[in-house]
Amino acid sequence: MIRPPLPTDQGYIAKTWAQSVSSMSHFKQRHMSSSQGRLLNSQIDAVLDRPDTRGLIVCSDRDHDHILAWMVYCDRPLIPVVFYIYTRRDDRGIGHAAALLDRIGVTRQKGVVCTSLGPSSESMRGRFRASVYVPLQEFLK
Repeated sequence: MIRPPLPTDQGYIAKTWAQSVSSMSHFKQRHMSSSQGRLLNSQIDAVLDRPDTRGLIVCSDRDHDHILAWMVYCDRPLIPVVFYIYTRRDDRGIGHAAALLDRIGVTRQKGVVCTSLGPSSESMRGRFRASVYVPLQEFLK
């Protein structure tokens, strides 16, 4: 089931976003204890505080508080901006991210801006050829 996020979901989203990015080996080895880790947290907070930020949650049909995946995005009139998509490790590969993208109208022919790097971002840009990467810090300027 896909639902909008509840106010109580924000802490989980921020935490898993930071953990997911920081678990990427290049980031973890060099930056997590440095100012880059603090910068990451401030960027996540800045995104979540934006008035145009939206989110969607994939949750269990039986327990709507059990989050399986989430997406944070900015719904722009012409091209959506996907800040981050996260899926729990045990729930990956079964279409949750694709369902979230489909919900906001992202198709293989429609453009989408992605602001994160990493394996899932590379996969999305490979699947959706009209997508483009813009670093989050550039988008937030």
